[in-house]
Amino acid sequence: MNKNERKQLVKNFLWLLTGCVFLLFMGGKWNIPVTTWIGSIFFLRYFRKQRGFWGILLSFPFILLASHIYFIGLAEQVELWFEIVIALSFALYVMIPCLIDRFLFKRIHKQFLSTLVYPAALITVQFLLSYIEQLGTILHWTHSMFAMKPLMQLLSVTGVWGPSFLVGWLASIFNLLWEEKFELKKTRLPVISFTVLILLITLWGGIRLVFFAPGPGTVKVGSIIFGFQEDNLFYTYDAMPEKVKQEQKEKYRDLMHEVQNELFETSEKLIPSGIKILSWASGNAVVFAEDEAELIRRMQDFAREHQIYFFPSLLVFGDHQYPDDNHVLAIQPDGKIAYNHFKGRSPNAGFYQGNLVEILNTPYGRIASPICFEMEFHRFIREAGKKGVDILIVPGDEPARGAANMHTELSMLRSIENGFSMVRTTLEGLTMGADYQGRVLSQMNFYHTLTNRTIITELPVKGVRTIYAQTGDWFAWFCAVLLVFLAITGIKLPYVLRDHKPERQAKPAL
Repeated sequence: MNKNERKQLVKNFLWLLTGCVFLLFMGGKWNIPVTTWIGSIFFLRYFRKQRGFWGILLSFPFILLASHIYFIGLAEQVELWFEIVIALSFALYVMIPCLIDRFLFKRIHKQFLSTLVYPAALITVQFLLSYIEQLGTILHWTHSMFAMKPLMQLLSVTGVWGPSFLVGWLASIFNLLWEEKFELKKTRLPVISFTVLILLITLWGGIRLVFFAPGPGTVKVGSIIFGFQEDNLFYTYDAMPEKVKQEQKEKYRDLMHEVQNELFETSEKLIPSGIKILSWASGNAVVFAEDEAELIRRMQDFAREHQIYFFPSLLVFGDHQYPDDNHVLAIQPDGKIAYNHFKGRSPNAGFYQGNLVEILNTPYGRIASPICFEMEFHRFIREAGKKGVDILIVPGDEPARGAANMHTELSMLRSIENGFSMVRTTLEGLTMGADYQGRVLSQMNFYHTLTNRTIITELPVKGVRTIYAQTGDWFAWFCAVLLVFLAITGIKLPYVLRDHKPERQAKPAL
């Protein structure tokens, strides 16, 4: 290896390390939105410059380590296998689109088409990973751009795939410019196409925010969160050996009653403000199975007395026959239970219980209440959009402090996708209310607000029907088809892309 080759090797390795550093800030607990647009540029640069197998293999441990660091503090209270799965999936999420691009981009002689390989591959990989029930869209970079409201309006048309495609396309075009020494005249078509497209999308998003904002008509939603004496108090009990549980049961029953009383007393104080809907956080009202019926009667009496729609979430310990120990009740002002929704997806148990989204018709619109991690699953939540839900009341719990903002903001993407407003009432995390365009109406961080953790959100009572809610993942399927087309074009199958005419036999001489 000569000096120039060693210099190029060091330079390439620098691109890999730079990409790994940026990866730490592309969402998650250290989210800096602009880094999402920059990080993949360096990963793409590294893989395009690699000429051998060992350079590709070298990248894996570095990207895997960066992925693991990314998820430290985001995936707590989960099994070790899940931590491994999520870090490995994130590493593949980064690498596979780059490898597909490395194989195809030089084989496609149309410059414009060659820039589409990476974004099409990126969306296809993201789309395939979303079918893993333990993951959903938790790995998706689009949530990191939640603050970019005009761009986020694209979700109402394409779902989470549109903004991520733009991120990938920018990385591909920037690398094309880099290879052409930033001579714009050599890359005119893709650069102009991307620039015009992103300007049009941003302009359209701005117009939607200004001229198609929610109209008059709101309802006051109260969110109540009560902090425990110590973080994850009842999860600590649940993890104890059975013998210790029996010894400690009465102590924890008293603590449960104390928390329940505080929740009711704090809720009582919020009633004079005029709330019509009340929400409790997931994992806040904890109860033993044998005490649950009495607690539910108390909740029904509370709703009837104050004439409110009440959405309390219960975490049930002990011997029960439920599909899951976490469920939310929809209690009407007459005290009747309209539905009982059980949490259908859990990052720890890794189970999947179905696609039922229960709906409650009220004077304040159609309401549904999926729980916490269920919001990561766009196909499941789209059922609410298809059914014309206007408001989502989401009880949440984020035992991982680093995920306080991330999961709430990712949840809010579902609002823009499907056209409903939403309140996520979150224990040990970020409580937020937003309208169906992602406009933040209220927020409270559990770790910053140490006392009186109550908040009132004025939510629009009328949602909108979106293109995405009606058509689903059409853009992701389009990207998958586009990638297949580009692969066929790049591989140059003899009978598809090359003239293959039979040779004419020479005529015999006369």
